[in-house]
Amino acid sequence: MLPLLNFAPWTGWLAFEEFDLLVLGALAAGYARLAWQASEARPGASDSAGPGPRCSAVSILVVAFGGLGLIGLCRGIDDAGGWTFGWFDGYAQALNSLRVGKSLLYALALWPLLQDELQPAAPRAFRRLALGMQVGLALVGLAVLWERAAYPGLLDFSSRYRTTALFWEMHVGGAAIDAYLVLATPFAAWALWTARTRRAWAAAAVLALLTGHACLTTFSRGVYAGVSVPLLGLWIAWWMRRRTLDARDAWLALAQGFAAAAVAATLLSVAFATWGYPGIGMALAALVTLLLALRLRWRALGWRKVAAMTLTAALMTEAIAVIGGGSFLRTRLLESERDFGSRLAHWKRGVGLLQGPADWLLGLGLGRLPSSYASLVPGGEFSGALKLTAAETAGQTLKISGPARDEDLGGLYALTQRVALRSGGPHRVSLTLRVEVATDLYLSVCERHLLYPRQCQGTLVRVLPRGGAFQHISFALHGPWLAPGHWYAPRLGVFSLSVAGAGAAAQLASVSLSAPDGTELLANRDFATGLAHCFPTAQSYFLPWHIDNLALEVLIERGGAGLAVFVALIGCAVRRLASAAGVESRFTPVLAASLCGALLVGLVGSLMDVPRIAILLLLLVFFSLQLGARKSASAQPLT
Repeated sequence: MLPLLNFAPWTGWLAFEEFDLLVLGALAAGYARLAWQASEARPGASDSAGPGPRCSAVSILVVAFGGLGLIGLCRGIDDAGGWTFGWFDGYAQALNSLRVGKSLLYALALWPLLQDELQPAAPRAFRRLALGMQVGLALVGLAVLWERAAYPGLLDFSSRYRTTALFWEMHVGGAAIDAYLVLATPFAAWALWTARTRRAWAAAAVLALLTGHACLTTFSRGVYAGVSVPLLGLWIAWWMRRRTLDARDAWLALAQGFAAAAVAATLLSVAFATWGYPGIGMALAALVTLLLALRLRWRALGWRKVAAMTLTAALMTEAIAVIGGGSFLRTRLLESERDFGSRLAHWKRGVGLLQGPADWLLGLGLGRLPSSYASLVPGGEFSGALKLTAAETAGQTLKISGPARDEDLGGLYALTQRVALRSGGPHRVSLTLRVEVATDLYLSVCERHLLYPRQCQGTLVRVLPRGGAFQHISFALHGPWLAPGHWYAPRLGVFSLSVAGAGAAAQLASVSLSAPDGTELLANRDFATGLAHCFPTAQSYFLPWHIDNLALEVLIERGGAGLAVFVALIGCAVRRLASAAGVESRFTPVLAASLCGALLVGLVGSLMDVPRIAILLLLLVFFSLQLGARKSASAQPLT
């Protein structure tokens, strides 16, 4: 449920999300179960295999990482001016430190429950983990299908549209969907590898197709590399493992690995294409496919082999359609060199925020990168801001500001609210507001999912000050009629309001949006319940919110000590996976591929500032750390 349980665009919550309720429920139920088991004092419970001799060193690392995280949380709150609480606080307030830090707190709280689950049977725990990841990946794949069908079009690969699925944290950019896909895709390969029946293999093949489509339509070079390289490693590991099997199982293993290799070859070809070498990528993909086909030539083709080659053809068709069916990917290629130069400059400015030994050792504090970057880096300001204020005559009001100095950032930060789309004529907006200087406001209603509008009705309005008094204005929006879409791909509607210039702001007492038939579409029009139902979004410019590198992200907010412990945790996890024996060695390559993909995406993206992604990454690390710490696991069958 991880990729689904966040309804921020409808609730307006940034620091809290519905996934928190699921985690807290799991914690409550899990510890209640442990307490119940302890109260029963079952005979022989103390004889269960406990942690191995290395578990204490791992526990010390986990405790150290948790302790440094708590220090970072305290430093972040202190840097924000002390603890304050608001349900709708944003990225510059103290609550952002809790938003970033809660993933670590959850993972630490889940550590004993995970240990208890792994001790009796690691294979059973892995099967449950894999099933959850596969269901979540299917939800993402279906969401991507709906998003592409509803907005740019299922076969439109030329429009400047990058898939975001249900990762609303990307309202200020970031790599949320990138990180989730690279963490979850190896589990789709595992589904193909372990399928024993035609029905199970067909379900796994559908999941592979959904996953391939989702990865390709992100148009992210990080996803292409973060998925293709680990999948190639997975195939190699499984191909080598077949040498220890008898002849029948060996060919079965090779046939099952065929689809995983096909996915890897497909994405590898796209990765080379994004780096400007499409011919090399397609040649490598064709070579991998040809070698596998030749390897199978001496055997009669069974249903599994035919199905694997059919899936290969389907995945290759997907890749060719995306590469050759549109111009957006080619545009991304031309921007690659410029992107790296600007990214390098961004990293240098981010590291420059560390001032003094305390910052280098312990970091700025959790969640403090956006605010520090915006206030201290020249040219790194926020493109806008929202703040609830009180007015003498209008009660609670909302102040929306544009950028402080940079005119180019005007209009790139908006207050939005989800609305029902109504077909027909123009929508009408009514505002009660006041301004201190002449202010340009841009208002629109769009067919829009998150970042990219399909078509809009909108208008630009200049509001002049009236001696500090509130004024009421009403006007119609201009543009094409909006359409709610087809029943199988309904479109979401978004109302947005932004300040189009620098150094200006508007204090809003009420906002109203009328549909063509006169129906009121907005909730919380007078901000009586704060920013409920209101959701800020940024467009095109995301520099202050993300450093776009996992190591630098940890260094800046948690310091050198936090980075050193984090690297040690990852190293320990990889070592445990590499040294796993017996039945565990069958599934440890999947975990290794998942972590490898996260590290590859972490070279060009931030992961720890998205709570849902951070908790998933930490849980996979903690799962890996506890492998090999029991003697009873090898006695449990995996399938």
